[in-house]
Amino acid sequence: MGFAGASTGWDTFILMAAGIITAAPLMIYANGAKLLKLSTIGIMQYIAPTMIFLIAVFAFHEPLSLVKLGAFSLIWVALVIYTWSMLKQARGR
Repeated sequence: MGFAGASTGWDTFILMAAGIITAAPLMIYANGAKLLKLSTIGIMQYIAPTMIFLIAVFAFHEPLSLVKLGAFSLIWVALVIYTWSMLKQARGR
């Protein structure tokens, strides 16, 4: 009988598989991101955490303080301003 924390062959296999399962989507994302503009990637980097935030608040009923709501609102106001100026610049070309 092994001591607590002793690893078996199965544990090692699961650990290595977890590494591959984690790395594969990241490599696919990195290759896909090469085809996008940096501004598009930047917006995508805000969408995922926003979705997690909204799921936490509305699905899991996490408490939402005014400070958190204010920070969330300021971030998205800044993104709207950035997007608006980017679209205005693109139309000017």
